Amino acid sequence: MNRRTLGAALTFALLVVSACVPVSAPQAVAASNALAADCITSQLTLAPALTLDPDTNPDGSPVKIAPDQRGKYTPIIMVHGWTGTDVHNEHRKGNFSHKIDLTTNRLGSVDAERSMIGQLQRIRGAAVFTFDYQQFSARWVDDSHIGPALGAAIDCLYQATGEKVIIVGHSMGGLAARYAVTHPGVGGIDRATEVSTVVTFGTPETGSLIALLADGGANTAAAAGLVNGDLILPLLRLFLAECGTLATSSLQTGTICDFLQGPARAFDSDAGRALRYGSPQLAALKPWPKGIVVDALAGQAMFQVPQAGWFALPWNTSPVPVGDMIVAVDSALTGTSLTKQVQCSYQLNAVRGITDSVALTLGMVNKNLAMVSKNDVAQQPFAAFTGACFHVDLMRDIELTNEATGEISADIASRQPVTATDLLSAPVPASCNHLAGTLVNGELPGIPQGQGLMQLGWLGNPSSQHPGLVLGDLNGDGHGDAATVLACTAGGVSWPAIIAFYTAGPKLLGSVGLDSINLPGHSPGENDLVNKMSYSNGAVDVSWVTEQDGDAGAGPTLAYSATLRWNGRSIGYSNLIATTEVGTAQQFLADLRRGDTSAAAALAAPGVGADAASQFRSYPNALNSAPDCRGLIDPNLPASVRDLLDTTPTTEIPNIGRVCLLPASADGANYVVLGMTSTGFRQWQVSWFRVV
Repeated sequence: MNRRTLGAALTFALLVVSACVPVSAPQAVAASNALAADCITSQLTLAPALTLDPDTNPDGSPVKIAPDQRGKYTPIIMVHGWTGTDVHNEHRKGNFSHKIDLTTNRLGSVDAERSMIGQLQRIRGAAVFTFDYQQFSARWVDDSHIGPALGAAIDCLYQATGEKVIIVGHSMGGLAARYAVTHPGVGGIDRATEVSTVVTFGTPETGSLIALLADGGANTAAAAGLVNGDLILPLLRLFLAECGTLATSSLQTGTICDFLQGPARAFDSDAGRALRYGSPQLAALKPWPKGIVVDALAGQAMFQVPQAGWFALPWNTSPVPVGDMIVAVDSALTGTSLTKQVQCSYQLNAVRGITDSVALTLGMVNKNLAMVSKNDVAQQPFAAFTGACFHVDLMRDIELTNEATGEISADIASRQPVTATDLLSAPVPASCNHLAGTLVNGELPGIPQGQGLMQLGWLGNPSSQHPGLVLGDLNGDGHGDAATVLACTAGGVSWPAIIAFYTAGPKLLGSVGLDSINLPGHSPGENDLVNKMSYSNGAVDVSWVTEQDGDAGAGPTLAYSATLRWNGRSIGYSNLIATTEVGTAQQFLADLRRGDTSAAAALAAPGVGADAASQFRSYPNALNSAPDCRGLIDPNLPASVRDLLDTTPTTEIPNIGRVCLLPASADGANYVVLGMTSTGFRQWQVSWFRVV
């Protein structure tokens, strides 16, 4: 399939037909384009922004899909779990469609405004797709309708948009994603070049708790490395028994029982057998590729079990962690890059439950002399039997969904090009006696008045923004970065300019002071002023001027140019070239030796070339010598030359920056002195001629 422009992707994204949006002629046309034909299937669908019972923004307006600042969309594929579904419509039966209405903080509440899908659709540039394999849920992830089909969807969306895909998987959906990304795609041995981030909710990386029931004993739980494994299986059986009393004929109780019953019945399916701890199917899954960020989210339900029998005395209890009732925390977090878990506490001791409730009601204090709050008191599990830590409800928990949204938002933000506006609030390194910090409106705050500044080199002077700022991909990730000049002053003087590289965020990749870049024989100057910067093939070409030893007033007379490149750890340089007045002086003498007065005159101020040609006839030794060029305040200047410079009226010295000395050795003269003036970057002329 030919890669489509993202404009086509946007057209389809906005017009795709959904179950709750009427079909119109323009939508039908859009659905027939190449992206629709190649990517949209009965399993992969673009999630609509719901128009009935809408997901809303904090201000109450409906959530709308919008492109990022590049005008592009990043595809996000939502993959439901075992016995789940990803249908996204007004009925909100999909795993990611229920509104976010739970929190583990019992002191707070959540005003449900949108679902997990709606939360992601608020991110500019997010195009959320659902991948549904419900009718094949009893099969393992290697079934052609699950892992391989998801892999094909990834390939298609990656090629159609040119953007790496993001995957959000619940339960076995995370394992389907793991299967898909570890198998070959468009190119390479896996799909690490096609997928940037995977977020998992309660994915059983090493096996499922509910599948332990099929193995029939605590020995399996102990072998799986579960804490209090001898208590976990009896607890699960207790909950299933309680669910049996709650269940209606349709098994729809509105609690986790609805989910527990399904997997419990299905544990003898292909998927159920594969999800048992130590199964060969789990062992055959390859680990997540290193190039993909995997953010694993988990729930931990902690049950307080009486030490002398459940629902009985005594007072003391023992905590038994059962994960999210389907997946243990360790299983959910194994082998991933980032992790986050939420915890809920439940009380199975009737006496303890009553006394804790009394303490809460009476406002008693705990052992730390702090007032008892709801967060200190374990909940009663069978009152509602639904909560933020349970497997089926993880996508309704605000703490976990915020984590997922933040990671995905950061991924999409990392694809946006850095702009000049971004740099106004960029981090800066420590320099010229100022601590590292973050710019505010382009300037580092907190520096006492009169003690200098640190700011963007082009701040307040838009005309200088171009030589002080270049944009391009500097770290090889295909996204727009920036290199900028940072200006720093302290002690009443300007310090050498700094070149800083930034990637999205903006994040400081690295920086280099121009005074640290020198050719042998040239000491670092006190002032380094950027003349020009440009971007080329992943690098920055920069030219700048600095002073040489003996320059008057630290005046810059040495011109440098170099290529700066980010090597993954720091900014390195190459192609370093230094230009001084010496080259012009040498060429001037060479032209005179050849008798080419016109060429020599082109390198000199008016009249100086002809005067020098006449004078040098008396000093052949000087004409054939190499120029010894010095700064005007060089302490090693010969006394006669120093006296000459001191006694010559400034009106007769046309802005001389350096002098080049030639041994005269005739007529009692010691030196022929060439006064050199800079006329531009890397441009010099002979502007003065004297014999002393």
